[in-house]
Amino acid sequence: MSGRNVSTTSGPDLLARYLSACVAARKNSEIVQPWGVCEESADDLWFRLTEALCGDPLRLARLVSEELTAAERERVSEALAPLLFALPLRSYPAELRALVDGPRLVLKLRHPPGPGGKKEREQGSSEDIGYLPAALGEALSAYLHTALKWAAARSKFIATVSSGGRRRRVCLTQLSSNRGFSIRFLERLPSQIDLRI
Repeated sequence: MSGRNVSTTSGPDLLARYLSACVAARKNSEIVQPWGVCEESADDLWFRLTEALCGDPLRLARLVSEELTAAERERVSEALAPLLFALPLRSYPAELRALVDGPRLVLKLRHPPGPGGKKEREQGSSEDIGYLPAALGEALSAYLHTALKWAAARSKFIATVSSGGRRRRVCLTQLSSNRGFSIRFLERLPSQIDLRI
């Protein structure tokens, strides 16, 4: 893990938001079964995570980093990974960077420089998406390698992904020294959801 100071402007705790949405879904409907860590077959894991969240958000981060097994982190990553590809992107290309910053895996969405003043052309724009416990960084990366058949020996990989009914061509990059990874959204591809609109 990086020894850098944690940014105070890294956006919301994405795992806490996801768990809160699962709690609300379970309260509101017995018919709708939330997916991912909240599915019935993972009740024990779901219960431990939400119990930690109710006590103290820092306790949730400690649970993920110190108490969950590698297999449990993998289950959480499997649930959260599709959310990374379902971001509401309006312009392409764009890049989602997941960087370890102390105890957090901070996610930032960057758009390339565009028309406008010199400063805007040089810098582009950056948006804080939120953060996850840094302990999920390695599990998320491993899940992306497995799910997308991305060979571990390759630091970069281009794939077509489908999330939220939309297809995108992306370039994934593994950063050195387990510092995180990036997903560059190259282009939007025709998908069934677009044909219905």
